[in-house]
Amino acid sequence: MRVRGVVKVGVVNYGVGNVGSIFNALRRIEAEPLLINNTADLRSVDAVILPGVGSFNSAMVNLSRLTDELNRVRGSSPILGICLGLQLMFKGSDEGELRGLGWYDGWVNRIRGPRVPHIGWDYVKLSGDCNLGVARGYYYFMHSYAVVNPVNEPPFVGFTKYGDSTILSVLCDEGNATYGTQFHPEKSGKLGLSILNGLVNLARR
Repeated sequence: MRVRGVVKVGVVNYGVGNVGSIFNALRRIEAEPLLINNTADLRSVDAVILPGVGSFNSAMVNLSRLTDELNRVRGSSPILGICLGLQLMFKGSDEGELRGLGWYDGWVNRIRGPRVPHIGWDYVKLSGDCNLGVARGYYYFMHSYAVVNPVNEPPFVGFTKYGDSTILSVLCDEGNATYGTQFHPEKSGKLGLSILNGLVNLARR
């Protein structure tokens, strides 16, 4: 995909919070945020964000109308899952009985740690490079569920220690142009904006 001019970034509307924060962050990097409510909206954008925070079941119910189209555009348009959006890419979650998108093997578990939910700044360690432009450093987390103790191999490239467990914090699947962060880049200062800018740059290629 090669985009000229302003990049249109679609934020999927499945009834979760935080959309306003993402819109504001995208405007700061001079992208055009659009809310995706149907397949026509999805076809009109250059990149896609699956946002958080929210309930796994509710998100999958609302996302079901877009699943086929998401599978179609995956690989041609870059997709970024944030928090819950990352979790939806896996087979399922302890949080609900509905199946996830199933793009990746793994299961989402309730985290164990000094405090649940895990809220605040925490360190992300990288085991490999990612063309999204993710750097090791501190990012803002807000969640009670995650992929816990994942294998340390691609596309899993970023990890955060929490209590006695390790949380998957960055997924980087360059071959399918699919990415995910357990933290919230839109709330993570310059490092977070760099990730969103990386998504925009991928849409230009």
